[in-house]
Amino acid sequence: MKNKIILSLAIMMLLGTYFVNSSLAVTQSDIDELRQQQQQAEREKEEIERKKETEKSDLESINEQLNKVNNEIMELEGKISELNSSISEKETQIQEKEVELEEKQELLKTRLVAMYKNGGLSYLDVLLGSSNYMDMLSSIDALERIADADNKLIVKIKEEKVELEEIKKQLEDEKTKLDTAKAQKKAKNVELTTLQEQKESKIASLTEEEKAKEKKISEYQEAIRKGEAEIQAEIERNKNKNNGQSNVQGSIDNSQGSLGWPLPKQYARYSYITSYFGPRRQPTAGASTNHGAIDIGVSYQPLYAAESGLVVTAGVVSGYGNFIMIWHNGRGQLYTAYGHLSQILVSPGQTVTRGQQIGVTGNTGITTGPHLHFEVRVGGSSSGCRVDPLNYVIIS
Repeated sequence: MKNKIILSLAIMMLLGTYFVNSSLAVTQSDIDELRQQQQQAEREKEEIERKKETEKSDLESINEQLNKVNNEIMELEGKISELNSSISEKETQIQEKEVELEEKQELLKTRLVAMYKNGGLSYLDVLLGSSNYMDMLSSIDALERIADADNKLIVKIKEEKVELEEIKKQLEDEKTKLDTAKAQKKAKNVELTTLQEQKESKIASLTEEEKAKEKKISEYQEAIRKGEAEIQAEIERNKNKNNGQSNVQGSIDNSQGSLGWPLPKQYARYSYITSYFGPRRQPTAGASTNHGAIDIGVSYQPLYAAESGLVVTAGVVSGYGNFIMIWHNGRGQLYTAYGHLSQILVSPGQTVTRGQQIGVTGNTGITTGPHLHFEVRVGGSSSGCRVDPLNYVIIS
């Protein structure tokens, strides 16, 4: 809300207040300031987009992990289900063994009782009824074999039951391990789901920030457009006052000859031009690949106005570093601009004469080394009006 109010005030000032006193210097300076703010907003938007892409990449990774964990949980649940079935099966078998054991024990008991009640012989009967010692031993041996067979069967059933119980215990231990693993995976699922929600919320927030920046950039562009339109209208009004007639917009009065070389005479040679007007390889990050100027390779030399005129900008401009722009108001809509300066010796609104020192070349802004960035603009002060300076300057 605060930024919106500031921007609205800036637009109001551009379209109203600045022209009460017809102060062109202040208007152009503030347009340059708005352009810098637009560029800053564009950089911030790019940073938001970069963060958004990072968050999207993180979210994609989280989604992949979440899918993997969910698949692992489903696999564990399948194994646990199988173990539960196996455990139930063993429990049934154990119960069957218990029933069988009980039946065998009851059978043995019944058999012994029946033998006794139905004329079966007890050990005492055997002893008293044996005709001789050998008969007694034979009868005792028969009874012992019957009892031994029954006992062995009972022992076998007990061993089988113990074995089944051991298998059941192993299955239960395995199920416990799987239950623990499943609980860990579910905890991971909760953690990843929380991260997923946080990332989705962050992406939504960044999207809103991105939209806000886009809106702000549009507002800056509209403010700049309206401000520049007012500047052109003011220029036309001044021209009409000076010549008493209306000039065609964009026409240039070149009757006073070509522009002067903006540096000391010893540097007025083509050999000092290090980068010409037009397409080029990007010399360093952030530099233009469509050069709207010429670069003159000098270090910290006096800078002169190429023609008489009105200083409309004198200050730091993004990319240019220390920057001066002069409107040559006696020659229509002709401007010259000078960038990367180490010193600025003039102020906005100041009138300068051709050949007057206005600054010192330098190495500020986006550069690969000390040089003068020299522009000529025809038809207005916007960057879209730049033309090849070599068509306008005198080089000896």
